[in-house]
Amino acid sequence: MVNMRILAFADFHGQPDAVESARRLIAAEQTSFVIVAGDVVNYDADLAKQLLLQLGRGGRPVYFVPGNMDNPALSEWSGEDQVHPIHGRCEFVDEVGLIGLGGSPRGSVKTPFQFSEEEAGQTLERLLKVCKSRERILVCHCPPVGTKVDQVSEGEHAGSLSIRKFVEAAHPILVVSGHVHEAQGVDKIGLTTTVNTGPAKNGCFARIDLTDKVTVAFDDLHRVS
Repeated sequence: MVNMRILAFADFHGQPDAVESARRLIAAEQTSFVIVAGDVVNYDADLAKQLLLQLGRGGRPVYFVPGNMDNPALSEWSGEDQVHPIHGRCEFVDEVGLIGLGGSPRGSVKTPFQFSEEEAGQTLERLLKVCKSRERILVCHCPPVGTKVDQVSEGEHAGSLSIRKFVEAAHPILVVSGHVHEAQGVDKIGLTTTVNTGPAKNGCFARIDLTDKVTVAFDDLHRVS
């Protein structure tokens, strides 16, 4: 049986105070590991590495994917100390496999790290073949389409179809994403719990407990740090 607590963040967008508050929280709590679901900064790969290493100094493993505003070079970084890049990779934490997909689908606005839905689908299909784990977590910057966690303020859905198809086919226990700042929340696709952490630059984060079920609680870095 899985028994884990995860601290999950996304969309720091280079805000140093938010990163330091998150580091203090990580150091203070008994958590199994940390997820960062992209947009660490806006483009600057060196700064992104510095901030991720700062989070790693909280003393727990940090697993991250770049966001669409991050430099694509960040996806090629091999990581360091407690920081583990997982875009296009599968990493194992005990019996749980973490599958990573950074960036977001191409749209009308060009951003540094984007993919076609076909590319994303191929990446996820490849990872499913190598991630031989009974339980899987998908860490993706962009949420699956057609849920509460990808709905923009105008009511339209801004998520990824290929990620949605992957979730419906692979049935991960959990999907952690960000990207759509106004869509912090929880939804279900079948038996899969999907979480949008909300933007860490505004203090948002999620505590996720994995036991015989998935329990999600949102909190504010300004309140706890």
